[in-house]
Amino acid sequence: MLRRTDTKQALLYKRVAACVEDFAPLPSVAMRVMELVSDPETTAADLETVLRGDVSLVAAVLKLANSAFYGLRRQVISLKHALVLLGKSEVQNLVLARILFQAFKLSDSRQRVLVTGIWRHSLACALAAECIAEQVHEGSQLFFLGGMLHDIGKLLVVSEFSQEIEEIGHYGQLIGAEDLEIELGILGCGHNELGAQLLYRWMFPASLVQMVGEHHDYERIAECEHASQLLILADLLCRLTAMKDWENDMGRAGTESEKVQSLLLSCGRISRIIADEQALEKMEDAYRQRLKERADLLDLLMAG
Repeated sequence: MLRRTDTKQALLYKRVAACVEDFAPLPSVAMRVMELVSDPETTAADLETVLRGDVSLVAAVLKLANSAFYGLRRQVISLKHALVLLGKSEVQNLVLARILFQAFKLSDSRQRVLVTGIWRHSLACALAAECIAEQVHEGSQLFFLGGMLHDIGKLLVVSEFSQEIEEIGHYGQLIGAEDLEIELGILGCGHNELGAQLLYRWMFPASLVQMVGEHHDYERIAECEHASQLLILADLLCRLTAMKDWENDMGRAGTESEKVQSLLLSCGRISRIIADEQALEKMEDAYRQRLKERADLLDLLMAG
């Protein structure tokens, strides 16, 4: 950790305040896709018109439509057919994920490793949020986006402040829980606040901005809106399964995963989304199955 004078600290805080405003705007194709998806009268032809000018996005859409998840016997070669097959929300998720992943591509090797870890966790969290939403009979589109975007503030930290915060090595490992304490102590704000500010600047829906800003509010989860509560649980579920797998691979006792599970159960009961250990076990099994089913989606989005 760097030691700073009050002057240096003031300059750092000024940089933090400016970094969101200085960051590149969301590309127009992503903004247009979001507008079309929110319009119930949008057709596959409308989406085709927006996407067909970007060869890499067209290729990604076709590849996703031909992935094992859809189990088609014949190859999809038409963009319009692929868009009809995937549906508006799936296309939106794919476009946003790929564009945002490209926006945070960095030349420094350590930063690239960290960013890749953050994205993998974010996409896995999106599937967790989608899975929980389906289990409690909620629409899953909003929650998938919330999971995908919840740690976007970490990407800002890695790209802009990695020299100031030397302790961010755990960002890509999913085994550290001290993110906010470290960020608050050095930057004066956490990645949740930075992420919410960036999404607000990009004109994302207010519900998503709030979800991202509140996704670490464990102690005041009872006061959060239902959407934020579900995202909190999704993030914890994602961390729990990753930590269990890590402990198993390393041959370590499950003390850390037990702490996460205890927190998840507490938050689940308060929010009335996860009633007990049996319900959590069922939810974890469903989530692990979802990860297997959508492994091709994760690999495709991570391909950049």
